[in-house]
Amino acid sequence: MSGQETIDDKTLTESKAFVTISETALSQLTAVITQQDREDLFLRLYVQGAAGGISFGMALDSRRSEDDHTCEYEGVEVAIDRISFPYLDGASVDYVEDKDGGKSGFQISSPNADLLAASGGGCGSCSGGAGCC
Repeated sequence: MSGQETIDDKTLTESKAFVTISETALSQLTAVITQQDREDLFLRLYVQGAAGGISFGMALDSRRSEDDHTCEYEGVEVAIDRISFPYLDGASVDYVEDKDGGKSGFQISSPNADLLAASGGGCGSCSGGAGCC
């Protein structure tokens, strides 16, 4: 394709997406963002220090950084800082509901989990703390 040809925004966005979000998680995220009644919010994925290493985290954010990697997935903007990006490139976000009254919540998995294992980290989730989904 020459530099002068154009493709529609949806194709361009989907081809550059570096995360996938399940339908259930997408529905939950959209509801949370809509409930906040703020157009500047987007989903931020990150790695964070935890006992024994690092883990994945997520939150709604409105502050962008120049070194963020950003994409849009099915209408939800996603940002990952440059330090977290190697761990989260290709990640999947899901929402798991426990039908037996246990905890429900978002889960993040990444094909780069071996990088976390090498540094002593584990799986990721969001437990609903300040600013968290």
